[in-house]
Amino acid sequence: MMTIDSFLLEQIVAELALQINGAGIAKVYQPGDDSLVIRLWNGRQNLKLLIQVGQGARLHLTEQNIPNPFHPPRFSQLLRSRLKRLESISMPGHERVVELNFVGTDQRYRLVCELMARGSNLYFLDEAGLLLDALHKPQVFGDRLLQRGQPYQPLPVQERLSLADIDLSPPEGLATADEFEKWLLKMVAPMSKGQAAALGEAVAKGLNIPQVFKDFQRNWLAQKGQASVVELSGKKQLVTYLPAIVEPLEAVTGSLSQLLDHCFSPEVEVATEIGERAAYRQVTNRQLVRLQKRQKNIGEQQEKTETFAERRQMGELLLANLHLVKKGMSEVEVSDWTTDPPTTVTVKLQPELSPQENAERLFKRYKKEKRGVEHVDRRQQETREEIEWLGALLLSLDEATDLDEINEVGQELRDAGMIKPTKKEPTSRSRVSATPHLHQTMSPSGLRIFWGRNNRSNDQLSARMTDRDDLWFHAHNMPGCHLVLKRDGRNTEIADADIAYAARIAAGYSRGKDDLRVEVIVTEGRHVSRPKGAKPGLVTVSEYHTILVEPLRIPDDKKAAKE
Repeated sequence: MMTIDSFLLEQIVAELALQINGAGIAKVYQPGDDSLVIRLWNGRQNLKLLIQVGQGARLHLTEQNIPNPFHPPRFSQLLRSRLKRLESISMPGHERVVELNFVGTDQRYRLVCELMARGSNLYFLDEAGLLLDALHKPQVFGDRLLQRGQPYQPLPVQERLSLADIDLSPPEGLATADEFEKWLLKMVAPMSKGQAAALGEAVAKGLNIPQVFKDFQRNWLAQKGQASVVELSGKKQLVTYLPAIVEPLEAVTGSLSQLLDHCFSPEVEVATEIGERAAYRQVTNRQLVRLQKRQKNIGEQQEKTETFAERRQMGELLLANLHLVKKGMSEVEVSDWTTDPPTTVTVKLQPELSPQENAERLFKRYKKEKRGVEHVDRRQQETREEIEWLGALLLSLDEATDLDEINEVGQELRDAGMIKPTKKEPTSRSRVSATPHLHQTMSPSGLRIFWGRNNRSNDQLSARMTDRDDLWFHAHNMPGCHLVLKRDGRNTEIADADIAYAARIAAGYSRGKDDLRVEVIVTEGRHVSRPKGAKPGLVTVSEYHTILVEPLRIPDDKKAAKE
């Protein structure tokens, strides 16, 4: 994951100051445990300032539609009740700490944003600098102990050489790019891994160490930096002061907020998602990991299980040859006439048991092992089905374009007991629709095509809207939508062009949507059934054939309307 260092944060704060200083506070949201969104009006436009701590810590304006929880968390409620206008945003030092100063309802307030990789947090202070509240419970850093009602204490500053010292130069003993990088990270402040790696890369390309350092220091003191996305050590990184000899991966256009909004968007980095979508994805992935471990354990258990059918064979052979068995024998050799040619089989016996009791013992063991194997097979099947269901949930989260679709996934997780139900939601909030929404289009010859957008709508389509003669489609061996091509009373054969078109859409709304070709199941509705007690969207297909097609996506009506 890309990170924002102190150099880039300086540039972001300078850009934001021109846009949001003096802006009025319209609303404060807390879409996730680690995030805050402040809606602002600067007299010209509405803006959304995103502040994220923890993983992917950052601060910038966003145009993303971030769903908000039904119940505003305590921290956001406090800020809503106190803040009226943002006076200024600033970065008081060279650490990743940003301060937002507000005019409040009764006094001035300050929001301190500590945006480090670990221990990042938001602290809300009153006019006297006393800590009123924090987004998370404050952590102890060295001797710093923060408590509500007590003065805020800044982060302890590490003793290092100051980059602001114009007389600072690298030691003469540095000879390699690796040594230069290590010196920068250990001895110089401010510094970051990405920036040090970029300077080391310039040295590795043949530039002089003192000159590389001085050029970088001069640009930093003059704030002549431009954010670039560059690949260093096999990873994409954001670097503000990139040496000219190091080529960026992509040119930066537009504002820094637009750059970061793209770099940290769910389409680019799923780990940086915030809000309901991120919470549901986390729950689903956690359960998926558990099930994959269970599946592996069951597989190992199946491999260790002896062939239970052998017990039955031994018992039948023993019954057929009881005349050869006497009490006290530990084994007996019998002929197995079911093989060609017949073979001699040795049957182990319990000497203390009678011949009949030995046969009964083998049958009893056979029945017990059969029940055990059937139980293991049933657990394996149930696990496979649940993994398939979770894979479809993850695809639904990827495909969701609005809060309603995300809420449907959340409802499904709650119905499955994976999320504890919350208190009664206020009537002003949106609910999951009683009738699932389906996508719809027409085939080349005018037949209707329907497909689901999640497990719930897939279930509605396959179980209630598919007639026996309709054609049913699904991507083979991967999560995807259920798609139905309606016959609408036509008794003639459906044209190949219609079938191929429907199959392409089924492929386009599957996990293989970015592949060149996807194998798609084609069958009639009569061959599709929903097993009793199965989770939504799970069906069995008794008969089908497959075709290979190029995925096709149909323009979203809702997106088109917005544009």
